[in-house]
Amino acid sequence: MHSPRLRHVAHCSAVLARAAIARRSRLALVALCARCAPFILATTACIEWKQPTAADELTITRYVAAVQTPTGSAVAVLHPGTPAPGSGPVVTAPIPDIVLLGGTIQVTATSPTPFTKVVVAVPGVADYWELTLPEATTSAPLLIVFAQDIPKNAFELRFAGSSGGAYGAVQATGVNVITVGTGDVQVNITWDSKADVDLHVLDPSGAEIYWAGRSSATGGQLDLDSNAGCASDGPRAENIFWATGLVAPRGEYIVRVDYWSSCTSVATNYVVTVNVKGRPPRVFSGVLTGTGDGGGKGSGFNVTSFTY
Repeated sequence: MHSPRLRHVAHCSAVLARAAIARRSRLALVALCARCAPFILATTACIEWKQPTAADELTITRYVAAVQTPTGSAVAVLHPGTPAPGSGPVVTAPIPDIVLLGGTIQVTATSPTPFTKVVVAVPGVADYWELTLPEATTSAPLLIVFAQDIPKNAFELRFAGSSGGAYGAVQATGVNVITVGTGDVQVNITWDSKADVDLHVLDPSGAEIYWAGRSSATGGQLDLDSNAGCASDGPRAENIFWATGLVAPRGEYIVRVDYWSSCTSVATNYVVTVNVKGRPPRVFSGVLTGTGDGGGKGSGFNVTSFTY
């Protein structure tokens, strides 16, 4: 989004993000969302507060849908139970304060000593993800794919590492969830710098959904447009979706990414996530460099295409 309303949008988005990180009360966030609604409804998404249910504790897949390396050379396997901490390598991985429903983040797991396995867990659930790397390393990039229907507005993500024997001490990070539109078709992008990155999706009718064309006659919507015009607002994400029940159009979809502006960033790592009903999520990652093109309709490069 690039319009005169930018200052209001950036302010409201920043206030909401800070409130989420501080974990203010439910009523406080509802009030903030109401006050900012005229500016955010068409540009970004409020944090939706959900009451947890008994089903919340069943499986980590309710929170994290998958874990893998960026190249896909290693994909995590689901294991029952909880890994017991021991004297193994201590692996840390900085996690953003805010994550997106159905989105993906790229993190770098590091340790002073080599490790070959990484565990991703959530306390209180009955299983965990274990990723086995191709070889021992002290640093490994990971993609963490979040579920489309996370049952809590905030939860704790835990990491542990192993070199083949016992796991090391668990490292925990609290994360907050931004609720965005999900459905039978959902495409989003996340990135790690203050850059303005734009997501474009061409639907089977030929309509292009992006910051200057936020919806299509087929029901597609852009409901989150972050860092517009280099006004950093926190999420560093964009989201396009066709809601469940609206019957997303059948045919080919084309996903494009445009580097609108680097906003003085030297390089920007990005991850595109494609969620299609009945299929596992697909992720595509890369690095953006240069100053940006300030592009509009038709700008950017093709990341992937898929048929629904």
